[in-house]
Amino acid sequence: MEAEAIVADWKRRLVAMAENPPYVFSRTPQNLIEEYQSNEIDFIGFTEAEILKAELLLRGRFPAVFREYLLQMGRSPGRLFRGSELANLVELEEFRVSAEELIRETDTSLALPPSAAVFLFHQGYCFTYVLADGSFDSSPMQWIEQDREPTSVAATFADMVSAELQLMEENDLSSHKSGGYWLTVYPGGATHEHRPARASGVRPLDMVPR
Repeated sequence: MEAEAIVADWKRRLVAMAENPPYVFSRTPQNLIEEYQSNEIDFIGFTEAEILKAELLLRGRFPAVFREYLLQMGRSPGRLFRGSELANLVELEEFRVSAEELIRETDTSLALPPSAAVFLFHQGYCFTYVLADGSFDSSPMQWIEQDREPTSVAATFADMVSAELQLMEENDLSSHKSGGYWLTVYPGGATHEHRPARASGVRPLDMVPR
């Protein structure tokens, strides 16, 4: 499958989940509902010029699938990777510095490969990178605090994203089966109330159905 089709399928799966959510809005004004729904499928990519500039700094070329991800949704991937910090292309160097500081806490001799592009940090103790090796798709590598070497997240970046989407789909399905949940959105965040939101069929006045 071509890189464009692989990334397009990720977006299709994210849209499908957004169109069949396991939650019902509660005590949330309409403008925040619309903003939340938009962010679920807000896919914005980087320009070719921005990607080329990042590749020049790395002295390499991103794998084709990762590169297409950057083009189609790298700046804003909707719900994908929610809960982790994603690097803007201009922040790759900053992310790399933070990553090397983390691994050198274990051993000052440890270092990342020169072509490593650190694109994701999770809660400050774990980061993921890909190599700008010009391949079609390569294994994203993960380094966790106190490790002496990275481990492969998946055989390819496509496999990593597919596994992430499958977990999201399974979690949504589980929520649907248990009756769904209430979601309250407020400026800067949201809270979940994990009690059945659809089982009774009751719709309180302060609840706005999606």
